[in-house]
Amino acid sequence: MKRTVKLDPFFSDQPEITFLSDLKSPVHKAKPSFFGPRAKDADEVCVEGLYIAEQFPDNEGLLETIYADFTRFLTLCKVAGDSFPLRIVKGETPVFEAYSIEVTETEVVVTSADTEGARRALVFLEDEMMRREGPYLPLGKIERTPRLKSRITRCFFSPINRPPKYGDELSDDIDYYPEEYLNRLMHDGANGVWIYTRFSDLVKSSYLPDYGKGCESRIEKLNRVIRKCARYGVKAYVFAIEPVALTPEQSALLPEVDGGSAYNGNRLFCVNNPTGKAFVEEAGRRLFESCPGLGGFISITFGERPTSCSSAYASIPAIGLKHNMTCPRCKDITPGQAVANAAATLASGIHKVNPNAEVISWTYGHRFWAHDDVRDYVRRGTDDVVIMQNFEEMGYAEQLGKMRQGVDYWQSYAGPSPLFRNTAEEAMNYGKTMYMKTQVCCSHEVATVPYVPVPGILYDKYQAGRKLNVTGVMQCWYFGNYPSMMSKAAGELAFEHDFTDKRAFLVNLAGAYFGRSRAEAVADAWNAFDEGYVQYPLNIMFSYYGPMHDGPVWDLALKPRNFSLSRTWQTLDPTDGDRIGESLMCGHTLDEARILTGRMTESWKKGAKLLREALADVEGEQEQLSVAEALNILFASGDDILSFYHLRRQLGKMKGNASEILAEMREIVLRELQRDEELIALCEADGRLGYHSEGEGYKYFPKKIRWRMDCLKRLLETEFPEVEARIAAGKAPLAYYVGEEIDTDAYQMTKGCICNSEWKQIGEHSAFRAAYDADNLTIEFRSDNIEGVQLDMEFDLMWPAAPAELKPDGSVVVNSDAHLYYEVFGQNLEAFRKLWQVEALPAETGTHLRATLSRKDSGWTDDMPLKMRVKSDSGEMWCSEDNPVYTLGKSSVSPGDFGWLLP
Repeated sequence: MKRTVKLDPFFSDQPEITFLSDLKSPVHKAKPSFFGPRAKDADEVCVEGLYIAEQFPDNEGLLETIYADFTRFLTLCKVAGDSFPLRIVKGETPVFEAYSIEVTETEVVVTSADTEGARRALVFLEDEMMRREGPYLPLGKIERTPRLKSRITRCFFSPINRPPKYGDELSDDIDYYPEEYLNRLMHDGANGVWIYTRFSDLVKSSYLPDYGKGCESRIEKLNRVIRKCARYGVKAYVFAIEPVALTPEQSALLPEVDGGSAYNGNRLFCVNNPTGKAFVEEAGRRLFESCPGLGGFISITFGERPTSCSSAYASIPAIGLKHNMTCPRCKDITPGQAVANAAATLASGIHKVNPNAEVISWTYGHRFWAHDDVRDYVRRGTDDVVIMQNFEEMGYAEQLGKMRQGVDYWQSYAGPSPLFRNTAEEAMNYGKTMYMKTQVCCSHEVATVPYVPVPGILYDKYQAGRKLNVTGVMQCWYFGNYPSMMSKAAGELAFEHDFTDKRAFLVNLAGAYFGRSRAEAVADAWNAFDEGYVQYPLNIMFSYYGPMHDGPVWDLALKPRNFSLSRTWQTLDPTDGDRIGESLMCGHTLDEARILTGRMTESWKKGAKLLREALADVEGEQEQLSVAEALNILFASGDDILSFYHLRRQLGKMKGNASEILAEMREIVLRELQRDEELIALCEADGRLGYHSEGEGYKYFPKKIRWRMDCLKRLLETEFPEVEARIAAGKAPLAYYVGEEIDTDAYQMTKGCICNSEWKQIGEHSAFRAAYDADNLTIEFRSDNIEGVQLDMEFDLMWPAAPAELKPDGSVVVNSDAHLYYEVFGQNLEAFRKLWQVEALPAETGTHLRATLSRKDSGWTDDMPLKMRVKSDSGEMWCSEDNPVYTLGKSSVSPGDFGWLLP
């Protein structure tokens, strides 16, 4: 079957975003039910009647916001009065934002050298009274200094300036930073927000006339945001991908900066010439002249989009990948030097205006570099540029006795990855400033809840960062930034120096929300969540396409449809995919994934129960319980979806008792209907649930959940009886698996010698043929041209095997997709190379290749149909579809591009 409609019907049928009213509501709404007078401890003083007797010197009025917040807290909690003075004075402290609090029997004295230390101290006093469940503070002196000086997050609900909606938060009149939203960021310890934009939108250029059109209104709004955020101790940072590759039209106006071809015809930008350097310096200078209050500039200097000349470079020694820079000016310098030059040029223009602005070079794409090249980049970087690396990128962890690979962002994997450690250790050796890019509240594993409550894992990340001399953090991507107990944990960890007692940290954090009498029990629940979450399959495809984000709205299919899985980070795709193998590729078997998700589900269920019990007597809002219960449903649903398709696979391959398997599948559907009912109630009470901030919409919500429930009911009423009838009639339960439902071209293989097989013509110049025997599958490819071919196999239907690039000389190449997304590394790489036995055969003209594959090693052990995609280097294909579904990590697995090989 080919899917003809590619857009989710609910993409434009979204509910109102009700969580905005929550974010705009006061941080302090009422006195907590557990807060009140009690007998004070011996080491405490009762501060009932607390009032601010002396304010910190503050000519700009930056502290007005925290004074108002602190006064509201005291008033609601019935602590405010005029009998216990709080003096906030200016004095020496070790670093910016540091403070001391001295509590005596008669007064509280806060000392700081700056407004921001005073701000943090007042938040700490609120938290301490919450922990002590009343107007009590510990006698003595407390001193706190930030270890992470920059803690940068992002607005949770602003447009992402990317597909599919292309909204730009600097181009509309919406206020994305309401007062109480910023108040929440302040309470969570964030002191920076990043805003995604580009030079071409913000600054005029004397080199390119199309730059800066309409920039005045954007700059005006950016300055308003800067001023507003400053009142809460938050700086604004511009995040961009600069210097970005130029369009062919732009490059024609500046031929001297042409660094060679990039993607989609764009030209890489060379800074290693006077014009290129002047262009970038001018852009940075003009931006910071227009916005003098900007805290800094964050740029992906390598990766994500083509930028400078180094974007042509890649080196993954494990698979033999090596691409060199093509720029005639840069080909003789190292890639590290090329990236360092680009970052230094950015910093040069910015620092001419504001020497204190942070210029952060984020090398997102270093996954494509050998570690020696990364170290070279660090050594060559200038001291006024901050180095930032993904904390978990290319991380490795053992699961079920096998090493697994984590690409991109991970919350469940504590890290640091070898790539990050390599970068940070070299930064320490050369005295460079090192920041980490991580995900604080949630990540690709599941981003349809505002946060995942695993502060113990976050503790481990920050502890490792401390050892590697990390001094700043970018806490999120477009998701992972909802103000919550996890962002609060990050703020507290930024001031942590000791890292010797994780339990004490968790209890302290829990106390700030629920008081000390419940803190131990809440910490127990969080520990259970941690224990479960580390079982999340460390496999990038499972986080990109797996069922943990929106399982409760997956339209399950008993009869195979061969529909691709939807992108978890988008709201565009229909949630009707059934090619479950796309979510695991070669990284985990389905059985392995089910073991891990089963463990995760059981631990989460335990944690949710502990949390319910801990908060049973807490009146009012229990938002943490709402999140935990929603995750309980999501994880159980995802686990059952894997089980459903595991059972369908058994049914299709006719393994086991068909009627019993079908009965198990029916039970899963019934459980899913019950979970949907439970999730509807949670969503109706909590408008945060289901929203994915990169997708800019809800992936599940009551209307869509009810639609899915109707789909499941139809499934029980139609497909189940049909399959039952086939079983009763003695037929194969699922026609698709035995080749009775051919959805693309089919080729009848010969059993025996391939010399007896017919050639199947592909386009004008190439052809293939295939045969099999008891031990091997043999495929031959020939072409009139000297060219290779890429073969993509489905030895197991709807389960893509790693792509194999067969070269004209008979060598086999493992491409970067196979390495990153199919987890072809280590033992998997050895197995891949063992499987593909290829020889170049004599040919009068062109190419003739023969691949012999062991059936046992490939997993194709039954004489059942399989599928194959064939694409020659010249682009000729056996099968293709009009609207392929090539998406991230799946550049060769669009279902309609595969034809059938029939035994």
